[in-house]
Amino acid sequence: MKILLLFLLLIPNHLLSFSYEKKRCWTQKYEVHIVNSLPQNSPTLRLHCASGNDDLGYHDLLVNQDFQWSFCDKFFGGTLFFCHLWWGSKNKGFEVFNTHWEGRCRNYICDWVAKSDGIYFNREKLYDWQDN
Repeated sequence: MKILLLFLLLIPNHLLSFSYEKKRCWTQKYEVHIVNSLPQNSPTLRLHCASGNDDLGYHDLLVNQDFQWSFCDKFFGGTLFFCHLWWGSKNKGFEVFNTHWEGRCRNYICDWVAKSDGIYFNREKLYDWQDN
């Protein structure tokens, strides 16, 4: 019984000690990329991305720039990131990562591309721009 109690006290402590260490992942690590492939001389692409735990802030991307980040999935899954993009008089908000998308991100890399006709995921158009 003492061993079980010791185990139950030490394991959560051990896991918490590594939760703040950015380089170590105890679950699957993912990357999300958002690339500005809009026409040259276009207005700047502005984006804001966040999850329930992390606000990645607002970023302005010039043509051909890539905004990217990596993260570890939550221990029991349930990670979700969303972004909102603005381009001139157009905008679109959408999920860029969801744990439940089993296998949609190739090699654990989720590639998003903003083009003049819409938003693409892994070379497939998923969303049209909306007017502001």
